[in-house]
Amino acid sequence: MSRWVSDTKEKTERATRFVISMPLRYRMPGETAWHRGKVENISRTGVLFSAEELMDVASPVEMTFQLPVEIGGPGAAQVLCVGNVVRTVLPPTSDQPPAMAASIRSYKFNPKIEEP
Repeated sequence: MSRWVSDTKEKTERATRFVISMPLRYRMPGETAWHRGKVENISRTGVLFSAEELMDVASPVEMTFQLPVEIGGPGAAQVLCVGNVVRTVLPPTSDQPPAMAASIRSYKFNPKIEEP
């Protein structure tokens, strides 16, 4: 049985952000298909990522990615996060993808999710 970890600490100061470029997949809970994205920055409380498709603010979202060694340490694993979209960012030019910022409400380490 997998165990979810919830971040219930009071958020009085902004969490440290890590500027890291890495692939990410996201979807609404219950969907079977994943959308592709790319992490722009991440913290313990949220992630900003480029997105194939924008979701509405406040929408629930599942995100999965491989934790880099810089964040997860040696042997870093695949993580599945659940949160909500907190804002969308339209690109300055049409040749760039839009982006979304999502909170991380809970997470669990997960075996690698198969690519579609």
